[in-house]
Amino acid sequence: MKIRISRQDFTDELFKLQGVVSQRSTLAILSSALLEAADGKLTLHATDLDTSVTTSCDCEVIEPGRVTLQAKYLFDVVKNLESDELELETEDNHWATVKAGAVNCRIVGTHPDDFPQIQDTSNATMYPIGTKRLLDMIEKTIFSISTDDARANLTGAFFKVTEQNTFLMVSTDGHRLSKIEISPEGFDADADVPPSLRDGLIVPRKGLSEIKRTVDSKSEDLSFGIVENSIVFKSGPMSLSVRLIEGTFPDFTQVLPKESENKAVVPRDALIQSLRFVSLFASPKTHNVRLALSDEGLELYASDPDKGEGKKVVPVEYVGPQVKAGYNYKYLLDVLGVIDGEDVSVEIIDTLSPTLVRDMTRDEVLFVVMPMRLN
Repeated sequence: MKIRISRQDFTDELFKLQGVVSQRSTLAILSSALLEAADGKLTLHATDLDTSVTTSCDCEVIEPGRVTLQAKYLFDVVKNLESDELELETEDNHWATVKAGAVNCRIVGTHPDDFPQIQDTSNATMYPIGTKRLLDMIEKTIFSISTDDARANLTGAFFKVTEQNTFLMVSTDGHRLSKIEISPEGFDADADVPPSLRDGLIVPRKGLSEIKRTVDSKSEDLSFGIVENSIVFKSGPMSLSVRLIEGTFPDFTQVLPKESENKAVVPRDALIQSLRFVSLFASPKTHNVRLALSDEGLELYASDPDKGEGKKVVPVEYVGPQVKAGYNYKYLLDVLGVIDGEDVSVEIIDTLSPTLVRDMTRDEVLFVVMPMRLN
């Protein structure tokens, strides 16, 4: 194989592989990328066997061929070149020579036939979702995906196409829950949607992270489809295939409390600042901060025997009984960090019931935070 290619184009496509290649796997080949040159294009593949990415860019193919090279090492070499263009040529022992200006280096490679088979997604039925919409759904849910492998069905986000042809995404780690439901543009209401999408499926956190990391937020061209037990996302020349998590996602509707009258509308920035201040007095073990609603406003309080105690009152309009509950302040800050509006609604029912947090500008988004036992 011998190609001549733009350094910037090569760097951009290699970047898309970096989150997928595995550095810790017992299979050394999974830290490598498969490069294929033919018909004026360089196609790149990477996989960790659960998540796979394929992308491509234009190049001058002097001699078509294939090679497998260390993905991270190749990326580091290419992005640090000073020339605008480089030449890559493989040797009989599968090493590769890179020439760019005054640079001439050799990179260890392996036989391309050793690379795992990449799933063919070319014939998948794709459904438009829109880049901004999907990235918004991911941002609103990814932080509350569980990292506990013992509860595998919670280590991804639940995704489905509803009977109303809206897109629903939900995640929970048992301590908080995030839900967003949107009406996508360009989706054919008469489309033949697979039963698995109607029933809902669980997309792993890593796949969602890779979409968030690699997809150009300015691009409008983003679609998805189902191939066997994987979900496929396509944007421009890139195709990302993610193996779905087997199992049943819990019935999240059982967790959602009915709308409470114990509701206060709070300026988002004021609540964030107050939480950060009061958290200075929270226990480093529990991170517990108490929120109390009364006609005096929203009171935040935390105490720790080794630090002292801190209290702050945020003025809010509230008419109702006095209620209070304790929370891990980090969970509250995570929720507030992804809310777009200037004001949030906080609905505290009692010390044991789930608390609803809403964005006052977006009815389609809601969050649930489970309270902690008060000291």
